[in-house]
Amino acid sequence: MDRVEILRPNLYEILGPFDSIDGIEIDVEGEAAARNTLIQQLTQEVTSRADALGCGQVMIPPGLIDEVTAQVLRLADSEPCGVRGGVLHVNFFDGEQLQRLTRVVLDPTMPNTFELYLTLGADTTTWYHKMSRIIKPLRRSGPLHLSRDYKLEKRKLYPDE
Repeated sequence: MDRVEILRPNLYEILGPFDSIDGIEIDVEGEAAARNTLIQQLTQEVTSRADALGCGQVMIPPGLIDEVTAQVLRLADSEPCGVRGGVLHVNFFDGEQLQRLTRVVLDPTMPNTFELYLTLGADTTTWYHKMSRIIKPLRRSGPLHLSRDYKLEKRKLYPDE
């Protein structure tokens, strides 16, 4: 017998992001605050990991953090505690090895119901990246440009019903 799966549309897909309606701010049990905290923490944590990545500065492409945040919100939509019940693990893949950068708890007062694993990589199309592979001393002093490509995986911390 074939298994039939009923897919229910979520509100985010139907309505899109709703921060405000006609100038009225909407805060669904702290979701907006959790989203803003996510943006700030993710930006701060990634840019502060220059020493761990062996470079002078980490450069984040415009819109990358907003795009990741939107994906996190979509993935958290079906969770019992929403985005506030998540933990975001940020990793960096340099083409050879995976390096753990940081762990961002979205709301420490909520129980963790899911984990997200974000894997970032270097932008290998820039001339600086290509030159730094040839001249090793450039790596330590120069910036690391992150790629717009990323991988985001979700793992639930509770059994499906």
